[in-house]
Amino acid sequence: MPKNVLILITDQQRRDSLGCYGNPGAQTPCLDRFAQSAVQFERAYVANPICMPNRHSLFSGRYPHNHGVYTNGLLLPDTGCNLPHYLSENGWQTANIGKIHFTPTDGTTPPGESPESESTWSDGCAHYNFHGPYWGFDYLELTVGHSREKGHYREWFLQNGGSDAMYEGESESGDPMCVSMHLPERLHPSTFVGERTVNWLKEKRDPDKPFFLVASFPDPHHPFDPPEETAARFPMEGLPSPIGGPEDLETRPAHYRKHFRGEWHRTGVTPKHTTPDGLGEVQSKERIRNTYAMVSLIDQNVGKILDTLTELGLDEDTVVVFTSDHGELLGDHGLWLKGPFYYEGLVGVPLLMRVPGVKARTDEGLFSSVDLAPTLCELLGVPIPSYVDGVSQREHLLDPEKQARNWCMTEYRNGFGTMDVASRSIVTQRYKYVRYQTGEEELTDLAVDPRETRNMAGDPAYETILQKMREQLLSAMLCTENRYPDQISFA
Repeated sequence: MPKNVLILITDQQRRDSLGCYGNPGAQTPCLDRFAQSAVQFERAYVANPICMPNRHSLFSGRYPHNHGVYTNGLLLPDTGCNLPHYLSENGWQTANIGKIHFTPTDGTTPPGESPESESTWSDGCAHYNFHGPYWGFDYLELTVGHSREKGHYREWFLQNGGSDAMYEGESESGDPMCVSMHLPERLHPSTFVGERTVNWLKEKRDPDKPFFLVASFPDPHHPFDPPEETAARFPMEGLPSPIGGPEDLETRPAHYRKHFRGEWHRTGVTPKHTTPDGLGEVQSKERIRNTYAMVSLIDQNVGKILDTLTELGLDEDTVVVFTSDHGELLGDHGLWLKGPFYYEGLVGVPLLMRVPGVKARTDEGLFSSVDLAPTLCELLGVPIPSYVDGVSQREHLLDPEKQARNWCMTEYRNGFGTMDVASRSIVTQRYKYVRYQTGEEELTDLAVDPRETRNMAGDPAYETILQKMREQLLSAMLCTENRYPDQISFA
């Protein structure tokens, strides 16, 4: 039975961005090699398609409607209901290197309110000697934000010769969100996560105690800004093109088309700079090229961490997981970034799990973000906490014939008061159904239409299936009601 856990997590990375998932343009030799010794899930889905909600779901095993972090920018108290707390209480060392994003990160949060806020880490008041505890992690070294990241990374960056001028760069398309920085690879946040994770394994780990270690990369989240030396290894031409085009949005709810035109935002406020005809071809190609570059740099540093695990003889005692908090639309159907959009590129994530004693394979079983925590508990031989919503996939890992679930649910709740629209989605082996609070619906037949070009909710031929999926979603919502706190009496 393994005793340690290493979670390698990225931010906003698509399932199909790796070579092992069939992408011929990816340069991910380290993760491709790792996949050869792991269970590679082809159907892993998020519980929420944006950062904070799904990160809490991954580490707690709870749906956002139960843990309460339903969108970004919420400052909730720590209830102790997550895996880092639970394992720490049971004798594990718990550590995080890189991004956590359990609390707000932007500079509008008052200093000291959130240890992850950029305002807390301004150069004038940064407390670089703060290393936890925080949300169950006994030790941490943080990256905070995206582009010119702060946190412990900032101190490391400056000590190693970094200067703010390195963050400048060039955009071939003129896209301000897409710049190849002068920042060298050796000073990039992905390198910080790799180097400091290796340092924790070698220098800070107590060899007499089991560990739960998270290496959390802030890339490939936008802005699309890799080091120029990394971007130079990728051509602007020849990389895989996005799936479909804006014509696929005609049967979807109106907010899809608004997003294509650059008119949609979660705040309900139309952005100043819109794109009536969508993003231009050169901009699209540059964003895609830069994303591949960012993923490649992550891969290099994952390789260093995995090599260190082998060097220290920890392979046979450690469950290793690689995943992401959610995907990225990356131009599919003319859309970018994230939000209440249920295409596979956004709600589907990579999931590679190497478990000692479990044979490597490609797996078509459904896996939800809420399943990770209970699965790890059972693999480590500790009881699953009562508050967990997900199901353990331990038996499925050991025997692929034993299916753990037949649906995954994704939820998106409106933030900013009533400025956004709440929705729920359920996906089965064949169908994907979405219901909005407005009453709008989506139905996709993934077997017939794997590129998700058409919403079949209004097709009479699918009426029976539509009704079945409505009922299945309602059932899923009811059976995942909150299990916290524990009931202590009958009256």
